[in-house]
Amino acid sequence: MRIRGSQGLIAGAAILLALAVSTPAQAEWEKGVAAYNSKDYATAAKEFEEVTKTNPDFAGGYYMLGLAQNAQNQLAPAVANLRKAVELDADNASYQVALGQALLKTKEYRQAYGLLKGLDMASMDARYRSNYALLFAQAATKSGQPQDAIRVLSAQAKADGNNPRLHQALGVANDEAGDDAKAFEAFKRAYELDPSDQATGRSAVRSGILAARRSSSNTQKQRYYQQTGQIAESLASSSPTFDHYLLAGETWMGAKEYGRALEWFEKAKASQPNNVLVHYYCSQCNTSMKRYDPALRDLQTALRIGASGKLRTQIYNQMGYVYAAKKDFANAATAYGEAGTQSKVAEMRQNQDKQAQNVQAEAEQADLRRTIAALELQIRELEEIGEVDDANELRKQLDELKRHLQ
Repeated sequence: MRIRGSQGLIAGAAILLALAVSTPAQAEWEKGVAAYNSKDYATAAKEFEEVTKTNPDFAGGYYMLGLAQNAQNQLAPAVANLRKAVELDADNASYQVALGQALLKTKEYRQAYGLLKGLDMASMDARYRSNYALLFAQAATKSGQPQDAIRVLSAQAKADGNNPRLHQALGVANDEAGDDAKAFEAFKRAYELDPSDQATGRSAVRSGILAARRSSSNTQKQRYYQQTGQIAESLASSSPTFDHYLLAGETWMGAKEYGRALEWFEKAKASQPNNVLVHYYCSQCNTSMKRYDPALRDLQTALRIGASGKLRTQIYNQMGYVYAAKKDFANAATAYGEAGTQSKVAEMRQNQDKQAQNVQAEAEQADLRRTIAALELQIRELEEIGEVDDANELRKQLDELKRHLQ
């Protein structure tokens, strides 16, 4: 995941430095500042380059030249000039932050991390601390040091608690650190502060699902799913896309609210009717609700569309389960065979044999009951005409037959 809003954090308007430029460079400096403020970065770079030629030991000239080049994505010269500014004035935090930002853009994360880590955020102007925290967090996270990012972001989030970018970055750092629960809480807070940020909403849903799956407490698991489901539904309602429908369905399916999940999966299916995965998800929901015929239709549709690989195996295993639930062990064995689940094939064949034996036994028992009924009728008729001895003989046969009746 990427920390949002970490680029372009250097002030858009040029910082009017207290300069000691020579008189010939004063005009170029002023022209450069004016051009930079009007976002004419090419002109600004040209003017500031003249300043550096005339004043080769003036750090501010290299700084502004680097900013102008960075704004045009001329990253190599921007890094070089910002390095020069830092060399000439190593105590100026603005120069180091600007260099750190340029290094991030060139993906030199470890260098950016080492540079920015040496700065004291507490000594910075309060207006710039959040921007610094975001830059440092990106450098630390990309350098494999998410705990450093978490430390700085957590501290700044307390001071600037309504800044969604800080919470989003904190979510990224916790995700990198493998703490799904804290990542979810951070992403959720960022999305609450800025519901238009769909990428953060999706990150909240994904981390919430992971936090729920890994939770050992059923109460906590349900809480994660419920909160995540609300975010997923908000996303799907505000931006009705296939991916958002799918996320909402996955969340409620995890919560075992299969009817609610199925509603979203059906919307996803209407959006992309030839998507194999969504047919599989619909079948899972229907199976969990013991609606086996609709489940089979979705599985068969998925196979007709062209399921492959792991998903094809999962579909055939699901199909085997559904057929078995319907007591159709022959088709269940065939489906499990397609999935390569030989142990289940053997089990289904055993069930099929038992089922056949049960059918035969039931038929034999039915014949026996008919024979008994006929004997009972004959006995009554004999007794009515006074043939008691014959009736008693038949009653002995009747008692013997009844002993075989289950």
